[in-house]
Amino acid sequence: MATYDEATALALVKSRLNILSTNTALDDYLFARIEAAEQELKGNGIALTDSQDDMMLLVDLTVWQYQNRDSSAGMPEWLRLRRRERWLRQHDP
Repeated sequence: MATYDEATALALVKSRLNILSTNTALDDYLFARIEAAEQELKGNGIALTDSQDDMMLLVDLTVWQYQNRDSSAGMPEWLRLRRRERWLRQHDP
């Protein structure tokens, strides 16, 4: 079960993608991408909490993956560093 508010995550992703909240055509797809991003973070050793910072990391990763799904370009430095900093906060001795 997700530790974040699924409806809020979906609404934020749609907002970042300039998709009207009333347009539900992509909701299932976007929610699947949100879940996949959460699993990727977990696979990288990041256990999301219900914090706003974690919510925005999840949303930013989801939006970047959606917008770059057909691109071979690597993750942007700002997102890579943000993910790394989050990992370091969790694994700080």
